[in-house]
Amino acid sequence: QARSGYVLDRWKPLTGEALFARESGAVASQFHDPPAIEPYAPEIVGARRRVVLGKKSGLDSIRIKLAELGLEVSQQQWPGLLAEVKGLGARKRGLVSDEEFRAMVAPGPD
Repeated sequence: QARSGYVLDRWKPLTGEALFARESGAVASQFHDPPAIEPYAPEIVGARRRVVLGKKSGLDSIRIKLAELGLEVSQQQWPGLLAEVKGLGARKRGLVSDEEFRAMVAPGPD
């Protein structure tokens, strides 16, 4: 992309930036078993496996993202976080950023 000046669609098969990003909670639950959800390793095409948060996320998505960001939250709080993530994702009609998720985990003073 840098050399050609041609920007590929994010979801383009084999090369899209978000090809190995998983939002679905059902798919995130298989994150520990990559061959179950991916036909080949992302490293082959210079990509990385990751979970993104949005309205389709599930509790496994929350668990994985908390671990990825090094955030500690009791498991009893996960359903509430999931509801917040789904709500924000639906309102934005898009993904919840890591910064937005961090703010949900550690809200500032009211």
